[in-house]
Amino acid sequence: MRRTQWISTGWAARFSMANRVIALTVLGIMSVAVYGTYFGIANAETDAIEVVSVRVSSEFPDGLRFNAQVQGENEIDSIAVRFRIGQETRGSYEYLDFEKAALVDSELFWRTNTSARYIPPGTIITYNFEIEDSVGNRLDTEREEFIYSDARFSWEEVEEGPVAVAYHGPVKTRAVIILDSITETLGTMGPLLGADTTIPIRVTMYNNVKEMLEALPPGSSTIRRELITEGQAFTNLGTLLVLGGGTGAKGTASHEVTHILTHRAGDSVLGSVPSWLDEGLAEYGNIDPGFSYDVALEFALATGRLLPITSMPVLPGDPEEVIIFYGQARSIVKFMIAAYGPDLMRDLMSTMKTGKNVDDSIEEVYGLTRVDLENQWRETIGAPDYLPATRERLKPTPVPRAEMQLFSLTPQAGSQTVASVETTPTPTAEPTPVPEPTVTAVPTPEPVSTATPEPAVVARVNTPAAPTPALGAGSAGPQQDESPPPASSCNAPQYADAGLRDLTMPAFLVGLIGLGLRRRRR
Repeated sequence: MRRTQWISTGWAARFSMANRVIALTVLGIMSVAVYGTYFGIANAETDAIEVVSVRVSSEFPDGLRFNAQVQGENEIDSIAVRFRIGQETRGSYEYLDFEKAALVDSELFWRTNTSARYIPPGTIITYNFEIEDSVGNRLDTEREEFIYSDARFSWEEVEEGPVAVAYHGPVKTRAVIILDSITETLGTMGPLLGADTTIPIRVTMYNNVKEMLEALPPGSSTIRRELITEGQAFTNLGTLLVLGGGTGAKGTASHEVTHILTHRAGDSVLGSVPSWLDEGLAEYGNIDPGFSYDVALEFALATGRLLPITSMPVLPGDPEEVIIFYGQARSIVKFMIAAYGPDLMRDLMSTMKTGKNVDDSIEEVYGLTRVDLENQWRETIGAPDYLPATRERLKPTPVPRAEMQLFSLTPQAGSQTVASVETTPTPTAEPTPVPEPTVTAVPTPEPVSTATPEPAVVARVNTPAAPTPALGAGSAGPQQDESPPPASSCNAPQYADAGLRDLTMPAFLVGLIGLGLRRRRR
């Protein structure tokens, strides 16, 4: 009450209503001036510059082209384009090329056919032009949006809410199926993760593998030959590519769009959601899951091949373990939501969004360590606890030394020959000279020396046999092909392990198909 009264008597006594209006007007003018200076809004006479036309065109996969035709009362000094790709927080600023004149045609070609500057088709490009003339007049055009589509085809779209699916050819039914699966996933996983589902999501659907290959980021020819990608999400752009003709297109689209939601809900500038949680959530949100991951999990449990799932920030490099990784990731996420409820999962995402790492976030939200959480899950599936490696367990196992042999210091340096000498005493003080022994070569690996019977000193040379090395890495023995199978991220792993083939190779082949052949790009 006192604070309210002081404000009322203090300020109201000093300013009448008219004075307040004047003060607010001056403050507003100052704010506009500061805002215009900071954000580059035109504060000069813009009638001196006129934009005749602007155009942005796609030449995918090579790049996109900006054109602007501008005229003015004075010579046009510079034309720049400021553009933002997808939902990235940072933009690009580039100058267009032209010859200075009062009427100019300017152009900029922005190349996108390299790994570093790749832009997936369907991405929204937000742009505007900033123009200055020779006397300092400046004009900023309004921001506009451009869809960087694949220039090889003529596209149509189906859309619902924030989701738009682009397709070409007589495949609208497939596009609607993809649209419905994504919309359904947004409805279930958006609230669970606490993700914003109002931001646009652009989907480009291709009809066959050949079309899809040419739209993916530049990669090695081997990967392009041997792997099939059914879907790929570009989480920071809000863009998704889907192979509409794939058998699992519905599940693929659902899985990949969950990656976009997880990125929005949990990733921060300081870190991102680890792969085990990211992939587990993506499969939990999959509205059309297969059974292959369950088979892989049962196989790993039966053969003692469970992975330390929560200690793996990224997918394993061994293709044989990739499908097990997916099975475990989905299972532990299902456990977390069933045991602790969806609210805590949403809290976990929001905590990680603040920049905390996954360990601190799990302890803050669930009240236990990451390893404790994994062991609780392991208990539900009947698996032994995971014991992280400690310094004591990391100590090397002592290897017993080979049996030591007696040796003499008298032989030449480097000699490994061990000599034992039997001597016969002689009546004289001086030793009897010993004639040189005659050495006869024999066809055996070890040299054998023969001596005449006259010498008083008889020498016996004992050469110990070399110990047989234990078979293992770097040891002699029967050779086997132990080279690992080719790695392949989330795409069609090829298995070469004989033991795995003997146990459940048919199940793993099914698993490979169900893996979704998905890849993800951040």
